[in-house]
Amino acid sequence: MTRTSVCFDGSVIDRRLEKAGEVSWTFGCGLSVVVAMVCAIAGSYFDMTLVARAQVYCGLDLSSGEKLSEVLWLLSRYAVIPVVSVLSAVLALPLHLVARLPPVAGRVWPVPVLSLLAVGVSIAGPVAMVMYDIATEGTPDDCVLPWWPSWLPS
Repeated sequence: MTRTSVCFDGSVIDRRLEKAGEVSWTFGCGLSVVVAMVCAIAGSYFDMTLVARAQVYCGLDLSSGEKLSEVLWLLSRYAVIPVVSVLSAVLALPLHLVARLPPVAGRVWPVPVLSLLAVGVSIAGPVAMVMYDIATEGTPDDCVLPWWPSWLPS
């Protein structure tokens, strides 16, 4: 679809108008980007907070060398969790592609379902990373947190 416009010098320009499908595609990709950014920020915060609280509960008394190693590990999480968030968002992009296929795009219900599924996939990576960090770094030796489910490793 094009629209013809006349410029100030008298020349004619054909401008291409955006289609409704392009707007929804941009919204779908934009949604993945927003979810990845929120997961990167919130995941880093929750990772630091929950691991520190788990270590305090387990009564860790770290020497100065262990404290330095713990600080370096915590700083590495500021790089690792955003990478995991971006990779999860990239893994969710095929769901947006499926939502734009001609057999699916003409129907009303698959697009919201696939969008919610894409958000779930984007969130799953950072959540799994935080749970893994709590299980490995937050619960040393045989310390089991009181709220820790029995099916998760301690």
